[in-house]
Amino acid sequence: MLMQTQMHRGVLVRFVICFCLVSFTAAKCDPEMCGSMKMSYPFWINNDACGYPGFQITCEDKDIGIPWLAPFLYGTGVGNAYPYDTILEIDYTGYLVINSFNIYAASCEANSSGASYYDLPSDGPFTISNSSRFLVVGCNAFGTYSFGGLGEVGCVSKCDSQNDRPYCRYGCCEISLPNDRQSINFTGGGLFLLLDSATNKSYNECGFSTIFDPSTFKILGNNSNLFFGKGRQASYGLRLNWGIGLENCSMAKETANYSCSSKAECIDSPSGKGYVCRCLPGYEGNGYFNGTDCTDINECTDKKPNMCVGAEGGGICLNSVGSYSCSCAKGYVGDGFRNGTRCMYTSSNRAVFPAIIGSVSSFVVVCLGASIVV
Repeated sequence: MLMQTQMHRGVLVRFVICFCLVSFTAAKCDPEMCGSMKMSYPFWINNDACGYPGFQITCEDKDIGIPWLAPFLYGTGVGNAYPYDTILEIDYTGYLVINSFNIYAASCEANSSGASYYDLPSDGPFTISNSSRFLVVGCNAFGTYSFGGLGEVGCVSKCDSQNDRPYCRYGCCEISLPNDRQSINFTGGGLFLLLDSATNKSYNECGFSTIFDPSTFKILGNNSNLFFGKGRQASYGLRLNWGIGLENCSMAKETANYSCSSKAECIDSPSGKGYVCRCLPGYEGNGYFNGTDCTDINECTDKKPNMCVGAEGGGICLNSVGSYSCSCAKGYVGDGFRNGTRCMYTSSNRAVFPAIIGSVSSFVVVCLGASIVV
């Protein structure tokens, strides 16, 4: 009877262990693909168990004549048309970039402006980053923006402006955007008729305003002109901040659904609410335990973070989990680091060869002397 009880206990223990292992494995979710872009926790496309609420991604055909799946933010956009929110980049430390090329207000009529807006879900995790700018482009053009009826901010561009930008050739002005906003209303257009001195005719001057992050600006051709009336030859995006939940790190660590893995550190979200997980130094990847997690960086093969002098300088690199070390080969002294004492060939080694030569020479002289005496 006692033996049967012990057997039953052994089976139960093995079952519990297996169940825990299966549960732990199930919590690790494989990335979902949308076209060429890989989505991982907290973002999800089809399996909400592998994502966080508010981070759903829509994967759709961009309808450009050829099949091309692209990820879009779910339920956001311009004029209720969220397909404009094509995701260009996701950084799992708290931001993403969407295509904002089609988010603009414009007019080519004198003393008139177009109007537009951009809305993010008010209960969602995304906010407009203050690294982005409100930009007015055109010859004597103007634009304004406002957030939730809190008053308008605007600027006017002039053709004789000497403060040209790489993304603005015909006069422009730009204004920083405040952080942590989820909607923006803006206008853009031309101020007045301009006189063409060559033909003595007046014509309407076009102008437009847009929102974008300067670091995302790319020239599509040889012309960096963004002037609305003559076509735009560039692409750009808008940076959005995000965070998980509403608690900061100190509060989130006390909850049962804290998401950072043991190989990551918690950082308060740049969006002003929630937190994000960043891999510790020596690791890379997704810092969320139910995402792809952080993996060790082999600094000895990845030369970018490697500070060892290298074998050619007498150095030795040894990789370890989450770190690496440098040392010097036999016959060298130093710490092996390029920003340290490096590796120096020892003076004792330099003296070995002359000593050997001296000893051999002395022996030869003695032998010759002895031969002469004999």
